[in-house]
Amino acid sequence: MDRRIEAALKVIHEEIDRNIPVRDLAQQVKLSTGHFIRLFKAETSLSPKQYVRYLRMKQAKSLIYGSFLSVKEIAACLGVGDRSHFSRDFKKFHGHTPTGYRRHKETASQ
Repeated sequence: MDRRIEAALKVIHEEIDRNIPVRDLAQQVKLSTGHFIRLFKAETSLSPKQYVRYLRMKQAKSLIYGSFLSVKEIAACLGVGDRSHFSRDFKKFHGHTPTGYRRHKETASQ
């Protein structure tokens, strides 16, 4: 993998709770925004925004199942300010709303 994309991924993972503009990521790895997006997509098969959304939904799934945090608290931990937007994204990725996913997992484990 390209070292510049590895550096950008490291920043994304370390600062998942921040909404870092794509142009800032590109500047950090010394690429133009357009070239950064093309290279990022070539290396990960996702755009930077899609990757951040994917990573947040993956972490949200773990937090919903493995913690007692409310959906609002989980969204805040992941840097998503709008709870309804978070719920819609979660449902797209996992097939259930966050609350529905938690209930489904609780009943499945009994």
